[in-house]
Amino acid sequence: MLLAGLAAMAVARAEFVKFPYLQNLTDSTVVVRWETATPVSGKVQYGLSRAYGMEVGHTNPAIDHELVLTGLVRDTVYHYRVISGADTSVDGVFHTPVSPAARFRFVVLGDNRSDSAAHQSVVDRILLVNPGPGLVINVGDLTDAGDTGEFRTFFNVEERLLGAVAMYPAPGNHDIRNLSNWFRFFTLPNNERWYTVRYGNAVFHCLDNYSEYTPGSEQFNWLVSELIAASADPLVRHIFVFFHEPPYTTNQAHSGNPTIREHLCPLFERFGVTLTFQGHVHAYEHSVVNGVHYIITGGGGAPLHNQWRPAQPWTVYREATFEFVLVDVFGDTVFCRGIKPDGVVIDSFQVLSRRSGVEETTGPLARVNTFSVYPNPCQANLRISGGRNNSVRPEPAVAL
Repeated sequence: MLLAGLAAMAVARAEFVKFPYLQNLTDSTVVVRWETATPVSGKVQYGLSRAYGMEVGHTNPAIDHELVLTGLVRDTVYHYRVISGADTSVDGVFHTPVSPAARFRFVVLGDNRSDSAAHQSVVDRILLVNPGPGLVINVGDLTDAGDTGEFRTFFNVEERLLGAVAMYPAPGNHDIRNLSNWFRFFTLPNNERWYTVRYGNAVFHCLDNYSEYTPGSEQFNWLVSELIAASADPLVRHIFVFFHEPPYTTNQAHSGNPTIREHLCPLFERFGVTLTFQGHVHAYEHSVVNGVHYIITGGGGAPLHNQWRPAQPWTVYREATFEFVLVDVFGDTVFCRGIKPDGVVIDSFQVLSRRSGVEETTGPLARVNTFSVYPNPCQANLRISGGRNNSVRPEPAVAL
């Protein structure tokens, strides 16, 4: 009888394979996902303190668990924990999206595959950023082949980060090798390959380079519709776009994608996109073309690409290093920094909303009529020179 009882306890013990991580955060909901070694039921308790007070669960035994927390309030801190079988996770904390009037920050990284130690060093530095980000953008190639073991390593490395902040990834050329696991482990908006996220006074458009995106395609028409909607919304001050393959690069590992240049870059220019982010090149590279910033942040753990072609007129800064990008949004002003795992800032610049007719905001930021980027090309920090009545907030302090 004792042996039978111990066997029953072993079966009931869930043994978290993937600890709880957040997905698809909105003003009033968030998805909590986790994986267990054995099929068990599961529930999430959540609330404004460790007393929780709210609960959602499922009774059907499962290995992959997915529950939606509802009734959330914008710009509020929540506690949560997961209970599966005999296992209970530690208390987790997350923050719901801020209002359009509030400042916020996010981080961008990508190409995490191959070197888990390098990946861990990047994540560890992100965890030291204070205050922490409101969301995480990943520009693709999370793993090498998308198999279950590689994803287990990925989520183990990012456990503390993704347990507190929702991640939004773009599919890379390595991710599409196993899309079944992409759909298995992620809960994303729209069709989970291209989608839009709203946060604060910004929208984020994720694109899929590996589905058709030329004019007349479903994805192209969707993007135009989303850009029109964002441009018509007075609360949207910034449009950010992220995808895997860069249209502009001087790295020898890859050439810039000419199809993106031809069909998507004109849309970014026309609709005043503030920043775009890519990966694919395992390095950091910052380019400015026709007023649009293209940031390659592919230093998340894959083997570095350290061979470069000559700099181009649109080249601002480039370095083959492990890194991530930290972005602070203050009204119409955006501060952007490329940061290495040791905390060294390799590139730092600020841009202003490219929406026509930038309005006055409270505080020291005054009406902005014109501005220019200089020098271009340059090999150091990017600077902004404004026309008349141009003033920007000082760069925010950050613990690195």
